[in-house]
Amino acid sequence: MVVAAEIGGLFDPFPYPLEFLEPMTPQRLLLTLLATALLSLHGACTSQESSPQPVPKLASRYDTAQPISELMKWVIDPAADTLWDAVSWISNEKGTKANAPKTEEDWNALHVQASILVESANLLMLEGRAKDEGLWMEKARQFGLEARKNLKAIEERDVEKLFELGGDLDHACESCHLKYANYQSTSASK
Repeated sequence: MVVAAEIGGLFDPFPYPLEFLEPMTPQRLLLTLLATALLSLHGACTSQESSPQPVPKLASRYDTAQPISELMKWVIDPAADTLWDAVSWISNEKGTKANAPKTEEDWNALHVQASILVESANLLMLEGRAKDEGLWMEKARQFGLEARKNLKAIEERDVEKLFELGGDLDHACESCHLKYANYQSTSASK
């Protein structure tokens, strides 16, 4: 007799024949205990070389080897540019052309980029990457707050608000760059 057949479901908890549930005799109990003891003894006697070596501790909890310049170039700048380019109005002699997200796919793509910016603020504040515990952290938090406001506007599908918040996000970025970015002037070298 099969339990699963009686209950009638594929996902029943015990779909095995009832004969499997026979009571344990003293001989079977002794054999089970003996096998367990031998396996435990075997494990204790194995050489230390076969056991895994402990993972060395890192100086920091996080790998912050990627420099901030790379994080800016490959992660933060492209995400911010996507938000800034998402909404615009271009006026000329032919009239005004609006550029804004239209489809759910457009909005979802912006959601991804805004989320990247929100989390990038955390990356900037990691131990080993933060320049200091004062102004740097304040600027990074402000950047994160502005990114989160953009994310909220995206979730609300608010084109006007997204356009307005783009300037606030730019201000948060530039206020940090003025203090910490190492801009090398190419015009000075000419």
